[in-house]
Amino acid sequence: MRTPKLFERDTLPQSIENVLKIHRPTELTSPLVVDSPHSGEIYPADFRPCVPASRYKCAEDRYVHELFEKAAETGGVYLEALFPRIYIDPNRRADNIDPAVIKGWTREAKPDFRSDLGKGLIWTEAPPSSGPLYDRELTAAEIENRIDAYYTPYYDALTRLMEQAHARFGVAYHLDCHSMQAVSTVMHETGAGEKRPDINLGDREGVTCDPEYINTAKDILVELGYEVKINEPYKGAELVIHTGRPQQGWHSLQIEVSRGLYMSEVTLEKYPNFDSLQRDLGTFVNRLSDYTKQKITEPA
Repeated sequence: MRTPKLFERDTLPQSIENVLKIHRPTELTSPLVVDSPHSGEIYPADFRPCVPASRYKCAEDRYVHELFEKAAETGGVYLEALFPRIYIDPNRRADNIDPAVIKGWTREAKPDFRSDLGKGLIWTEAPPSSGPLYDRELTAAEIENRIDAYYTPYYDALTRLMEQAHARFGVAYHLDCHSMQAVSTVMHETGAGEKRPDINLGDREGVTCDPEYINTAKDILVELGYEVKINEPYKGAELVIHTGRPQQGWHSLQIEVSRGLYMSEVTLEKYPNFDSLQRDLGTFVNRLSDYTKQKITEPA
């Protein structure tokens, strides 16, 4: 997938109000680009769901931006989405839409099992138990605005950060950060009741990065005491597909952290051990950044 460029080649804003924020180090020394695309909590005025916040906020990768907030202290950069993924999901293709639920949709549409479950590019079902998210018909104009104002700028920013890292260091490494429910629900393709590992790493079955990168990530996490599985239950979705080009020196992997490790999925409040997990993930990102620095092929 390629998205239109919104920014000039040598410029990239530090932030776009209510859309994204880029956290940069004092000095760029690492080719690591970390992003948190699903932890945004700024809900646009035109969202207007028909369910209470306790329902729709279950879709957030809540607190992930905090768990990985030390990323920019490693010498790399950290991209944070500010908008909620239930409004428009940057980890989906722009055409992952069921045209039957969008009034007047004329653009290309390629629905799949995600849109069938009501969580494609535009969520139409309310977590965690499904049921209508809206009591109105969404229009093509609404969705096109969401794509143009939120989705495309996010992709453009991530692409530019990868380009900048590669231009400076000869390689670029992407860590795409997410959380997952501790146990699957009816809104997952595997059905309800499947217990997840502590952490899942995904590389699309070896497609989006050098095997050494994902194996290094796994080894670090296992040494820190976590149960880690690769490509189970998640293999990675559109963001790692977009940035994972190992033949060009772009390496991308997705990380999913079980919410059961750090928060109540009922009250959405942090557990007392949140700070401990945050420290461990800070150690993880630091060590992963050190690994990427060993792969630099061009002087800074």
